[in-house]
Amino acid sequence: MKITASELEVIVSGELIGDKNIVLTGVSGLSVAKKNDISFLGNLKYLSEALKTDAGIIFVSADMDISQFKNKNVIKVSNPQYAYGIVLSIVEKEKLDTVERNIHISASIADDAKLGKDAYIGQNVVIESGAEIGGNAKIFPNVYIGKNVKIGEECLIYPNVVIRDDTVIGDRVIIQPGVVIGGDGFGFASAGGKIYKIPQIGKVKIGNDVEIGANTTIDRATVDVTRIGSGTKIDNLVQIAHNVQIGENCMIVAQSGISGSTRLGNNVTIAGQVGVFGHLKIGNNVTIASQSCVSGNLRDGEQVGGNPISPISQSIKIRVLMRKLPEIYRDLKKIKKDLEDKQI
Repeated sequence: MKITASELEVIVSGELIGDKNIVLTGVSGLSVAKKNDISFLGNLKYLSEALKTDAGIIFVSADMDISQFKNKNVIKVSNPQYAYGIVLSIVEKEKLDTVERNIHISASIADDAKLGKDAYIGQNVVIESGAEIGGNAKIFPNVYIGKNVKIGEECLIYPNVVIRDDTVIGDRVIIQPGVVIGGDGFGFASAGGKIYKIPQIGKVKIGNDVEIGANTTIDRATVDVTRIGSGTKIDNLVQIAHNVQIGENCMIVAQSGISGSTRLGNNVTIAGQVGVFGHLKIGNNVTIASQSCVSGNLRDGEQVGGNPISPISQSIKIRVLMRKLPEIYRDLKKIKKDLEDKQI
């Protein structure tokens, strides 16, 4: 990357205060940034680092008083972290553009598979019959793509991903290493004292601009479709069971699990280590706090937490009170003993 401060000001729609001609070639954190690096101040607890940094440009909030940033170049933006993300996207794109648009000799590709223009297929990739890969997609080494899988344009499929038969993936989807999409759902029936497998013959469909974190699993439907809506972002180590329906622009954080046939609306946020029971309906714009257990339906806009769940404000009070339980128990024992002594 090589960009001037004045060019950067336009790219991030900000207001530059300082040297418009400084040339910027890198990005880095405040404490280690050099004179040609871009950095950002997203949290005021790092203000002291921002005042001492050698960074060539610092993104700061548009409403911030910058009089204390003497002899430093800053760009005021509405969201410093987002502006920094724009720069990181430029850096990442430059790195990805260095990947050769070719097919490695070790890849195994079915004769009837279709590869879009400028697709990259890495070492030891397997692409089965009927699969289609969109233009400018990058399939990194050791990926398995099953029969009749459809992958859209400009997707990034990182190493050791497994995408099983009939999965459909939209455009610009990012799938991190170790993800398994389309594995069998956990479907079993008990009869005569034995447990029998119920075949899982459905599909997975994933919308556009979805990101799926490392080692996450998304199971195929028993029948019909497990669906992930466009714009949804899924963290590492998440389990999404068969026939789950997830809306658009949801955020699902690490180590959460969503049981079978549950439906999530749009703009749902599920924090880390949340468990969601099966066959539930979660409305739009719902927020679920970390380590919660969701056992019932949630209406649009609800903010809940805890186990069992309750409104966020109530959940916080309960957690605070739990810390005081030993003290409360001690006091109750003392009160009980005092009452017993009076009766004697």
